Amino acid sequence: MRSVDDLLAQPVTVNRALKALTGVYMLGLIVAVLSYKAAFADVMFSNLFFGLYSVCVASYILSRFLFSLFYRSRPDGGVQPRIAIVMPGFNEQEAIAASLRSLLALDYPEDKLQLVAINDGSTDDTLAEMQRVAAESGGRVRVIDFPENRGKRAAMAAGIRATSAEVVAFVDSDSVVEPDGLHWLVQPFADSRVGAVCGHANVLNTTDSWLTRMQAVRYFVAFRVVKAAESVFGAVTCCSGCFSAYRREAILPRLEWWEQQTFLGVESTFGDDRSLTNCVLRDWKILYEKRAVSHTIVPVSFRSFIIQQTRWKRSWTRESLLVGKFIWRKHPVAAFFTYMSIVLPLIAPVAALHALVWTPLMHDSGLPLIYLAGIYALALVYSLYYLLFQERYDLLWLYGILFAFLYLAVMLWQTYYAIATCRTSAWGTRPATAGMTGGGEG
Repeated sequence: MRSVDDLLAQPVTVNRALKALTGVYMLGLIVAVLSYKAAFADVMFSNLFFGLYSVCVASYILSRFLFSLFYRSRPDGGVQPRIAIVMPGFNEQEAIAASLRSLLALDYPEDKLQLVAINDGSTDDTLAEMQRVAAESGGRVRVIDFPENRGKRAAMAAGIRATSAEVVAFVDSDSVVEPDGLHWLVQPFADSRVGAVCGHANVLNTTDSWLTRMQAVRYFVAFRVVKAAESVFGAVTCCSGCFSAYRREAILPRLEWWEQQTFLGVESTFGDDRSLTNCVLRDWKILYEKRAVSHTIVPVSFRSFIIQQTRWKRSWTRESLLVGKFIWRKHPVAAFFTYMSIVLPLIAPVAALHALVWTPLMHDSGLPLIYLAGIYALALVYSLYYLLFQERYDLLWLYGILFAFLYLAVMLWQTYYAIATCRTSAWGTRPATAGMTGGGEG
């Protein structure tokens, strides 16, 4: 009998057969979920709250897959605007040199590309690494040094003001860009209505731990499904800091407001990418480009992962309030599902407690099994999608299922904690000092 490793080593025809089987199974699973909900609608709606919540969640998730089918990359029109890539860095001595060198290797005309690296008061050798690459680059990399830590927004703003390029791109200091990534990232700017473009991010350190494997699946689906679905309507709600570009004239009118943004009287010291996206989305279209690929380092330890997720949820809390004020002016379908994406996470912990604790105690029903089966089915759909659209068959997709239950056990409950602590400016991960109100920021 052949082992799994033997199957993985088979020719392309076998790989295609496995993917075809995966696609059929995934479609069958979706049909089975919908059929189940239709057949047992009376049971589900015996509890109106849980019934409505279940239908809304399934509708939202399946809508992401459905709309993503209509996503298309913009054609290669040979667009080559003058572009500046800004890379802020704080205590990134291990990764910053490789990240900058990946920008020097981009397949883009040198006379139309500026590279600006900003050292945000690092206490390690980040500045030395930046200067070393700058010296090797023959003047192609400009280094700006902040003697003290001023925060990522200040660094990004300094980079914007240091150039007059038509398009400003941002690349995280722990990300590496594919050589053709910038070429594909700027093609959508051929449309004068496009104010920003979000590239695709894969996980760079996939095999470092069980947690990075989970994140590899999550990142792929988040971009190829969620951002692709939003892009169909020109309303991507968060341009990832890993690799995104903005039309200069789209960000200048609100640059000072963005740099000095406050929330509930406290300086906004994280969520820079989501906040800048909101500034542009008000008046412009924002698209996703799957061919503009970067690879980013994700948290390896559980502690650093939870800190990152809490920080992201705090910025989500703040920016959801802002996007809710204007998204109704965009495409009505995009607006409807954006509001749904805001409301459902707020209800999710209540629904989980209701299904897993309250109902079994009060009614002795089988609702917990139904709830967990639904979580498993949706997790399997996400994981199978990852498997289907990877270049070759591997077993990484199984970690996507595990991630769903990690979300249920831990991340689901972070939402209320993030809301309760949304006034903090602390990153909790490193000893930066910008915007401190009892904690550090980087």
